[in-house]
Amino acid sequence: MTAKKILRPKAPIKKEPTTKPVASRKVATKTKTVSGLGTRIKRTSAMKPGKVSATTLKKVGTIAQVRHFKFAETAPVKFDPRQVDAEVFQRGANAPSNIEFVMQPTDGDYVVFHPTPGFTSEETSLAQLSIRATIYNKGTEAVDLDEVVLEYKNGNTTVKKDVFLPSNKLVIKPGFSANWQNSRDYHENGDVIFLDTPYPTKVKLSFHFKNYGGSLSVTKNLKPYTHALALPFDKTDFEKDEYVSGYSMHGGGSQVFAYDLGVEAYEDKAWRGLLPNKDNSKNENYRIWGKPVRAMADGIVLHFENNIPNNWKPDGSDEGMKKQKDELWGSFDFGGSGNHFYIRHGNVVALYAHLQKGSLTNSLMKKGATVKKGTILGKAGNAGNSTAPHLHIHIKTYENDSEPDKGVFRPLLFNTGYVIGKEHYKTPKSNINWSPLHAQGIPGKKDKACFVAMEHPYCENPTNRGEIARHGIDQANYQDEFNKIWTCGYYPVWVDGFDVNGKTYFNVIFRPSKNVAWVARHNMDGKKYQAEFDTWHKAGYRLININSYLLSGKLRYTAVWKKDSSVKWMAYHGQTLAWHEANFEKHHKAGWVPTNVSCVNVGSKTYVAALWEKKNTGGFYLRPDMDLQAFKDAFKDYTDKKKFKLVYLDAYLKGGKPRLSGIWYKNAPDYNSWWEKHHLSGTQYQTEYTSMLSKGYLTRCVVGYEDGNKANYEGIWSK
Repeated sequence: MTAKKILRPKAPIKKEPTTKPVASRKVATKTKTVSGLGTRIKRTSAMKPGKVSATTLKKVGTIAQVRHFKFAETAPVKFDPRQVDAEVFQRGANAPSNIEFVMQPTDGDYVVFHPTPGFTSEETSLAQLSIRATIYNKGTEAVDLDEVVLEYKNGNTTVKKDVFLPSNKLVIKPGFSANWQNSRDYHENGDVIFLDTPYPTKVKLSFHFKNYGGSLSVTKNLKPYTHALALPFDKTDFEKDEYVSGYSMHGGGSQVFAYDLGVEAYEDKAWRGLLPNKDNSKNENYRIWGKPVRAMADGIVLHFENNIPNNWKPDGSDEGMKKQKDELWGSFDFGGSGNHFYIRHGNVVALYAHLQKGSLTNSLMKKGATVKKGTILGKAGNAGNSTAPHLHIHIKTYENDSEPDKGVFRPLLFNTGYVIGKEHYKTPKSNINWSPLHAQGIPGKKDKACFVAMEHPYCENPTNRGEIARHGIDQANYQDEFNKIWTCGYYPVWVDGFDVNGKTYFNVIFRPSKNVAWVARHNMDGKKYQAEFDTWHKAGYRLININSYLLSGKLRYTAVWKKDSSVKWMAYHGQTLAWHEANFEKHHKAGWVPTNVSCVNVGSKTYVAALWEKKNTGGFYLRPDMDLQAFKDAFKDYTDKKKFKLVYLDAYLKGGKPRLSGIWYKNAPDYNSWWEKHHLSGTQYQTEYTSMLSKGYLTRCVVGYEDGNKANYEGIWSK
């Protein structure tokens, strides 16, 4: 991208000649075009198969305060060298020989990590890195792993993390293998590496063994895991101000990226995981109890259990946990998971654990049953190796149908929902900056849990539209209306400010924002706009919309930036119309094409804010200073006679009369058929807008202006 800094000189655009009037009309062209539209940072032993780490809830039933119920550690195991496809690391001087390794989690030659958003949308993205190395001793002497050093780059700084093991903690005899992992105890940071953006692209691991001076080392490429699923809940099953609670801080081993999820609501001036006036002595007092658990994707049932009794009550004591195992679930296959489903979702297998006895959906209780995304699997409960009601979920790679838990751990990421750190959301509607989950996990650090919502709590619009637009919004209400729309998964592509009888109003168009990073600002004076421009330009964002208007008689700007380097562009603001026209030929000959030319008249001068791009339009006409009759004349000439398409309008007052700034292109994407509607009242505009959208058109621009002490509107729609 080349973006020229906003110019500040004094000196404006040669107008193409005008002709005469025409009424607005539909224009259908034969040109076939391609759409240009987008659609807004110690070692822990592995668990035995099927045994999900238990939790003890401490404080009003919140899932965030738990302890890890430990299982026996797994010992080194004998292996068949003929069945091991392992890697030989670089051997330093005086390092053991005949030691080989297999790393996980991997994707080809890459080690993958667990990406998450920040604890608010204003914080940088985060990530967690936990690597398991299976160490194969193919030599003739036992080795004792003493230390592992992990090195990676944080910007220009090399970060080293030393993980020490107690003597004789991991002794591997000849012909045996054992696992090492930078892992953690339950809800502790442990030895997991927490990464900040920009994420490192490589990690070096060096394995040091007792009584050996050298190390065995390897450098691995890094990248974020990308396979994502939907959240296992539906918004219709939650009350107002009731959210899922949890975070990426499960125990270690193969469950290092698992989640234990609860439910909390705001009641009696606090967030509580218990129902009103209830204590934690009964399962049914927890808000999570009985919540429908849903399939995170389409899949196939590999294993299920529906007959394990619910634990008698929440109980995290060692004695209670042992009694539950001995009397309730210890004799069942995968009994630690309680009532559960293992479901294959493509190349991964998900475990949905601790469901209520008898709650599993009957039609799904057979191996090979087909599951559809969003289907209710059962009800959240407290069965199996669990200390209180919650939902446990994790994924592993798929190996075969008969061994659903045999695979290798993978990060569990989501492509639906929003999250915010609990410390940033003290009360309902206290912080709009929830982070959307775009192939990301739920953030977590020690003592930093999150709320999770299926839809943004501020959203008050449908989430499945191709467009959301509003016109004539009073500036006092504009931010609230704006928040109700963008939080539903949209970003602004057009903002127009105008004033009627001294009051300022806004028109705005939104498009779906999936995978779009964007920033919008309004009510900026020239100095503030320049500062925002410089900030976002430096961060790799390009300007996509600029508009100037009056607020209490003073010149103000609204602008939208989008993270994108695919278009060359330049912009300026606060220049007189005379300067703008005098520099037209220079810009035109340099290959620039006008995209926005917004004008405001202050006193005796008209000021211009403009955006230009390098693109092929087959030619263009620009008229920045037309009265309503001149616009009709230009429309007749450029549109009817020369078959150019009207792609941009801006309106302003000059001498108390409306003026229009317009741009026509010979070729424009998504203009196979288009309409312009002229000089409409608010009611008329709404009627036209509704009709156009019902016919598959999208709004390209809407501008407002005062005429006869009333608001009038111009609109362009195309498809």
